[in-house]
Amino acid sequence: MDGALTSIFKRSPHPVIIKDEESRFLFLSDAACDLVGVRLEELLGRTDHDFLPSVEADAIRAIDVKILETGEEKLFEESITALDGSVRTLVTHKRRLTWPSVNGTSFIIIAEIKDVTELRVAEQVLRASEEHHRSLIELHPQTPWVAGPDGEIIEVGKEWAHLSGRSIDEATGHGWEESVHPSDLAVVRRRWKEAVQAKSLLDMEFRVRTAFGDYRWYRSRAAPKLASDGKVIRWYGLLEDVHDRHMALEALRESERSLREHRDKLEKIVECRTAEIHQKNAELDRLLQQEREVNALQRRFVAMISHEFRTPLAIIDSAAQRLTRTKAILTTEYLAEKSTQIKSAVSRMVELMESILAAGRLQTGMIEIKKQEASLSAVIEECADRRRQLSPTHRLHLDVEHLPARVCFDRDAIERVFSNLFSNAVKYSPAASDIIVRGWEEDGNAKVEIRDGGIGIDADDLPRLFEPYFRARSATGIAGTGIGLNIVREIVELHRGKISVESALGAGTTFTVTLPTSLNPSQEKAA
Repeated sequence: MDGALTSIFKRSPHPVIIKDEESRFLFLSDAACDLVGVRLEELLGRTDHDFLPSVEADAIRAIDVKILETGEEKLFEESITALDGSVRTLVTHKRRLTWPSVNGTSFIIIAEIKDVTELRVAEQVLRASEEHHRSLIELHPQTPWVAGPDGEIIEVGKEWAHLSGRSIDEATGHGWEESVHPSDLAVVRRRWKEAVQAKSLLDMEFRVRTAFGDYRWYRSRAAPKLASDGKVIRWYGLLEDVHDRHMALEALRESERSLREHRDKLEKIVECRTAEIHQKNAELDRLLQQEREVNALQRRFVAMISHEFRTPLAIIDSAAQRLTRTKAILTTEYLAEKSTQIKSAVSRMVELMESILAAGRLQTGMIEIKKQEASLSAVIEECADRRRQLSPTHRLHLDVEHLPARVCFDRDAIERVFSNLFSNAVKYSPAASDIIVRGWEEDGNAKVEIRDGGIGIDADDLPRLFEPYFRARSATGIAGTGIGLNIVREIVELHRGKISVESALGAGTTFTVTLPTSLNPSQEKAA
């Protein structure tokens, strides 16, 4: 071989072999020698039949002959057995060249070889792995799918046709959307678009129409496969049937919701019952306290009544004994004095008795109000005359001309009201003899004011002044039962009227009674 040609091919990175027309080796590059496993000197002038099996050598010679005859280039893959017994897979490119020789020109064959043994082995391993994984995927209960970088589906597993009743081709691109529940489709599109844009994992559940026309819940998960530059090469995903689990969880959530609602209702019931119990306990405590107070007041009342009856009885007894012991001739003045004492004591006892009976009728609701039109000023004047006879030390000044001529009221009950108020005015004004009584008409009401200059009432006692058996602290030491003003208020209110009081300790007291001039039928019936 020419030295220049040898130097060109000797260092070629790929094995290069040059043969003559008889397929004898004229030259091998260093890479070719390494591939065959022999030195160049051992191969020069020899053929493939010298170191290859005859079948392989015959096949090589047949190709060489054809190339020499036709001048056609050949690129083919062949398997060659090396000297060490290993089989190498080669991709060979052969061509014919015209070469000058001593006899003129001749043909030579140049073969450029690429060893693809390891590549083919790797491809076989990969194919085996693919077959293995494909078998696993086909047996897997989940449905695999593959999407391109833009998110469009390019492949789905065979299970898709079974579960959806639609062909695999119909699922590619955006065709899979036809099987998604209309209520879920907008959310599924949005979530998938967000995952594609962010190159993030997808994990969501939605409903898919099955081959039977109903909908089942599926879970779709996907992850991107990224290139070294961060771009998405493929999206790989799985579609999993989670309908039974989803329905079980939904039933569980519904059960928990019902339990929470039931618990909340129970808590509200317990809260209401607890509040009722607290309210009833508070009411029982109040009633118990009120009962204690009433019992205490009744004990005080019994003690006061005993004292109140004892005093007039003692007066009567004393006057009678004096009359009995007197031996001299009884003068008219003496008899009048003792008669007045007895009469006053009897009047006091009658008044006490009437107050007790009236209080009992009020407590049992048995008091009866019989109204008729009459002169209120006349009743007030009669009550004032009786009080003047019983209390000659006090002066009652009346100004009742401006009261209405006729007022509808129960005469006996209203007499008791003013008799009690006049009595109190006298009793609690021991050092002030003048009592002012004034009456007028205002806004369809008859109003009567009784003002004294007596001991007055402590401001703290005013709110309780009309309670039964209550007596103001300023009345200590003065005879009284504590039921008179309570009876007065009840009678006035039964007439749909009202009574008010103004007082200052040591500055007298003013009571104001307001009575409607007439009652309409509904008010009369209620009263």
